[in-house]
Amino acid sequence: MNKIFLGLSVAALLVTTAVFAEEHHGSAATHEVHWNYEDHGPANWGEFGETCQLGKAQSPINILTKQTSTIEKSSVIALNESVKSSASVIDNGHAIQVNVENGGMITVDGVDYKLAQFHFHGKSEEQIDGKQYDLVAHMVHKSAFGNLLVVAVLFEEGKTANKMVQTVLDSVGKSTQMNPADLLPKNSNSYFHFMGSLTTPPCSENVKWYVMKEIQSASKEQIVALRKFYDHNYRPVQPLNGRIVESK
Repeated sequence: MNKIFLGLSVAALLVTTAVFAEEHHGSAATHEVHWNYEDHGPANWGEFGETCQLGKAQSPINILTKQTSTIEKSSVIALNESVKSSASVIDNGHAIQVNVENGGMITVDGVDYKLAQFHFHGKSEEQIDGKQYDLVAHMVHKSAFGNLLVVAVLFEEGKTANKMVQTVLDSVGKSTQMNPADLLPKNSNSYFHFMGSLTTPPCSENVKWYVMKEIQSASKEQIVALRKFYDHNYRPVQPLNGRIVESK
């Protein structure tokens, strides 16, 4: 009887171990090296997407304000982000990200781009005249055809807390209600525009970028709190390679 019980116990242990290994570690065939900002950081991202290394229209960039041109009419955006949206705030492994439902949209040249999510980088990826800001939020929009448009909102340290940043910090791992327009500066009609790429692998290009000129403010405590999750999740600036940066 003891031998039978022992045999059943061993079998149960083996099954439990196999399930644990599948759920928590994956098989050897699927457990692949993943990109990050450290040992598999930006200098090595060509291993995870060749466009990261070979692309000629990569983001982020250093915007030189004296070398910009007046924006073309076809590049002007119409923002319609002010809606009450359900949102889930997650740690996606690289940034704190807010996934929104019915989060508003932006229209440019007759095409609508719906807000899908926004996320934060511990310092700004974009630079303006060589200045890197204390924080940036990237608002990622997608058209019905799958094309992407990203709005970058830059932050610097201030004395008062930012309402939207605090909502995000208070909701990590939870669902909440928010208005995405609260992330935007009061003057959202002034911005830089250029064509670029995703700033993470696979670094796909043909992404419309808009960088808001008015800098938002967040408190030191809020910036520190966000950086406790990720403090150096930003890609270095990339060569402009002759691209035109428009200004409005």
